[in-house]
Amino acid sequence: MAIPTLTTGDVVRWRGSLHVIAGIQSGNAALCLVLPTRTVRHRADIQIEFPDTLHLGLVDGALIRCKPFVFHNAGKLTKDGALSPALLCRVYGAIGREMDARRVEAGCPKYLVR
Repeated sequence: MAIPTLTTGDVVRWRGSLHVIAGIQSGNAALCLVLPTRTVRHRADIQIEFPDTLHLGLVDGALIRCKPFVFHNAGKLTKDGALSPALLCRVYGAIGREMDARRVEAGCPKYLVR
């Protein structure tokens, strides 16, 4: 039986929870956590709309926390579905906004001359 190839936008199961693959390269994957509705909201959270929750088998109003972390062995992940292209675009936008906010919070590097 062939092992399914994982791509960007796939929903995978790891340690009992769902994650979205935001990027994959050389066996490493950047994962974003999928959360249930009853959680504290973070600025990087986006809500999964009704058609996508139905397709993925989630409760309406589930969230994707767009703070990616690196998983070093993508071969151990189990594919559980895929995001729609529109939702994947929203995930990328939220990741970009979160990275911009982190750069602003970090401030100007001390080695730069003003």
